[in-house]
Amino acid sequence: MFSVESVIPEFKIIEADLPSFGLAKAIPDGMGEQIQKAVIDFMGSSGLPEGIDKNGFYYQTLQSIANSAIVGQGRELWLGICNGQLYTYILAIIGPDFDGRLSYMVTQAWVREDQRGKPWVREAWKKVRQRAKDTLCSHFAVLSSKANTDAYCRFLGKGFHKVSETLKEEL
Repeated sequence: MFSVESVIPEFKIIEADLPSFGLAKAIPDGMGEQIQKAVIDFMGSSGLPEGIDKNGFYYQTLQSIANSAIVGQGRELWLGICNGQLYTYILAIIGPDFDGRLSYMVTQAWVREDQRGKPWVREAWKKVRQRAKDTLCSHFAVLSSKANTDAYCRFLGKGFHKVSETLKEEL
């Protein structure tokens, strides 16, 4: 935390802490439990559709986070950490889109509830978008649960629109 003291001891200017945000090439020491809690919060706040096996989704997400940070191979993990606290994680995949061109697809994005709507979150998304351009992708896509699609489009800005919905049958 940054603070400036004046000649008046009761007067201090304090600027809010901003997280460091970037691609993770490893899970930072001590982050495991916070990541697990973040995934649980993501599941609760994202409006997962009916029929999703929540236990399976949880473990698949943890596996994706670990694979993205350690193995890579077209998967990326972004972390925003401030003073040892996890503020955000974003999972993404680089791969072909329906038209054969490369797409940077965000498969999950979580921001800690007390940080949602803060200016640094928009700046973080700008970094992710720039990464999509830098990796030669023609599309930037974000998977959204059906309940939050309109909110995502408003947050992400002009140019974002719903492309498709997934239909599923249990076999």
